[in-house]
Amino acid sequence: MEASQPAFLIREARPTDHRRLLRLARELDSVNLPTDSAELRETLVRSARSFRGRAANRARAVYVFCAEEIATRAIAGASLIIGQHGTPQSPHYYLEIDSDERYSARLRKMFRHTYLRLRHSMDGPSEVGGLIVTQAMRHRPERIGKQLSWVRFVYIGRHLKRFQNRVIAEMLPPTTGDHGNVFWDHYGRRVTGLSFREADRLSIHDKEFIRALFPDAPLYTLLLPDDVRASIGAVRDESRGAVKLLEQAGMKFLNHIDPFDGGPYYGAATTELVPVRQRRTLKLRMGEPPAEHARLYMVAHEDSRRGFRAVQASALEEEEARLMVPTGVFEALGLSEGAAVAAVALP
Repeated sequence: MEASQPAFLIREARPTDHRRLLRLARELDSVNLPTDSAELRETLVRSARSFRGRAANRARAVYVFCAEEIATRAIAGASLIIGQHGTPQSPHYYLEIDSDERYSARLRKMFRHTYLRLRHSMDGPSEVGGLIVTQAMRHRPERIGKQLSWVRFVYIGRHLKRFQNRVIAEMLPPTTGDHGNVFWDHYGRRVTGLSFREADRLSIHDKEFIRALFPDAPLYTLLLPDDVRASIGAVRDESRGAVKLLEQAGMKFLNHIDPFDGGPYYGAATTELVPVRQRRTLKLRMGEPPAEHARLYMVAHEDSRRGFRAVQASALEEEEARLMVPTGVFEALGLSEGAAVAAVALP
């Protein structure tokens, strides 16, 4: 395959992908993609209904994307969108980082004390997450992680009415060797009596214990050990690339952290996301874009027969809302000359 031809098809995951996605989830042991067979099957069924526009309740809507290598049909990675994270039945909980100032006129000293306070939202944002790439496919020149990250924003831009007016992403923090977490072990475990893994799994289905057991009083960070304080809002090394992609998309650290692991939340107004603002509807024209003028684009199409699908393409935007792309793009997307697509230039 020529370098200008797409190597991966990014598409909506289907229930028939269950076995391959289960293998991917278990390889990486990530809570982002269920490792339980029945749970993953149910997620894929919900995803299929969501893509068809049949999820009346946003909080039940989930959109799972997968990257399929065109030559081998191997699943290289996955990502997802949650329609709404935070309802009256299952609020979105977070710890807000704030500070207050103390000043002594007699001593002529001022101190700013940072503290954490439990907050919640019952009309929460949409959430992008679940970005994973199999070890064997990492560091490929196609940058599969970037494709799986940005395709979510392209989809949101096509279906704004399906999503909340804000979008967030939770970034994973460093973990200890036994899948534990420094912040949880020092704080969460002491107020709930649960291990990090137990609490994380339980919160997927029942968050009542958070409201019931977490203190309402602020937690002043100066009382925490240095290593715990340093872990607040920290991101694990392998997630730094994902943070950069979110920042390029217009998302910023919200001064909110996960109450379990201290991982940071990034977010933005949905309509202010760079890929949403820059998404254009263009008509495809077959050709080989000159290398000196071509740019990388995410090119997507959606129809009732094949669903949503997208590829990364070296392309040239032309007059009259046309986009010149190589023949491989037509083949991968199953389109003909003149087909209308959603296109976003990649950073």
